[in-house]
Amino acid sequence: MPHPVLNPALPGPDEFPTLSRAEKDRRYLAVRELMAEHNLDALVVFGSGRDMWDRYLTNETLHGIVVLTASGEATYLLGRYPLNRYDEPGQAYDRWVEDYRVGHPIAGLIESLTERSVATGTIGVVGLSSRAVGGWAGSISYSTWLRVLDGLPGANFVDVATPFEVLALVKSPEEQQMIRKAAALGEAACAAFIEATAVGVRESVIGAAALNAIVGGGGWILPPSLLLRSGSSRFAWGQPEWMSMGGAPRRLEAGDSVAAEIFACYGTYESQQQIDVVIGAPSPELAFLEEVCQQSLRAGLDVLKPGLTFTELAEAMNAPALEASCWNTGPHIQTVSGVIFNSATHMNTDQDPALRVLPKLPPVVPQDGDFVIQAGTAFAFEPNALLGGRRVCVGGTVICTDEGNEVLNTLPNRLVVV
Repeated sequence: MPHPVLNPALPGPDEFPTLSRAEKDRRYLAVRELMAEHNLDALVVFGSGRDMWDRYLTNETLHGIVVLTASGEATYLLGRYPLNRYDEPGQAYDRWVEDYRVGHPIAGLIESLTERSVATGTIGVVGLSSRAVGGWAGSISYSTWLRVLDGLPGANFVDVATPFEVLALVKSPEEQQMIRKAAALGEAACAAFIEATAVGVRESVIGAAALNAIVGGGGWILPPSLLLRSGSSRFAWGQPEWMSMGGAPRRLEAGDSVAAEIFACYGTYESQQQIDVVIGAPSPELAFLEEVCQQSLRAGLDVLKPGLTFTELAEAMNAPALEASCWNTGPHIQTVSGVIFNSATHMNTDQDPALRVLPKLPPVVPQDGDFVIQAGTAFAFEPNALLGGRRVCVGGTVICTDEGNEVLNTLPNRLVVV
């Protein structure tokens, strides 16, 4: 099998972009405009959970709390001393907040807001809700929020997670370069995945090859780390059972296909790749499903442009599978890199005779929001089609621009044959 060719337009293995102080200034200006729009005296950003939104204002992820008012510098409230700022390797990195305070973060929050004379004002909060999959209730624990309410009885708290996340959805040129690097790592992971796929190889070895390419290239992974499944007939999707239940990872057999959803990150900027590999010539059923996915992929790329709504993009990508009487285990389209909007899933399940073994068909998961697409928005294109117990899913990361759509990944955009 020839060595897969990586996308030459992406940053190379020795290119490691970072964010500048100009990017900090851009963000602070945009966030303060949001605060003025919502009549906020202060903004409090909790950096816990998968979102890690403290990074947006601090350029680091210490899972602390950030306090920002209309003027002055931000305050970073930490539960532990940031020793990494002071040793030799740590000094190579630019941290945007100098006013950090160590101790109980909620006590520090009360003190900081009181110092700024806004303890009885209108305070926006990021962390009470979230667009993260499985994290819609936010990342602030019940006991933590009780302490906040008890310590600041005169404050008027407003959940501004959604407008904050929509603001962060549009990526600046510097952020787009970070996403390109993440996509380059994802492309390398796909190449490693393809090269590791062979009869007799365990799923775990193939998945490890992909993850090693990401981490070895200077990137990282965010939960759920890796979704993976193999077999000649399969319609479930998620992490393989051996990750949580133990047992031997499955060995691939002739005629199997093996697929993964890869979450390749660089500096907390996430890209996604839907790699799907078949051993030997694909069956007519797989070839049919791949063509449905290709139609969905082309439909999305044809319509994506600034000014389009997410609903319009989703409808264009949903149509091929619906018209072919296929169903989907995941969204056909999703925003990526910090903020997640998903198109609908589990549509058309009543069309698949293979699902008659289920005691009850899974309900449709509806699309979970809408927005007007702007240039700089990044998407995970992941059209997937299922029928007769078989599944194909392809696609990678795409950035919407004023000049046209920038397709960052190439290897996962079709069913790969080895």
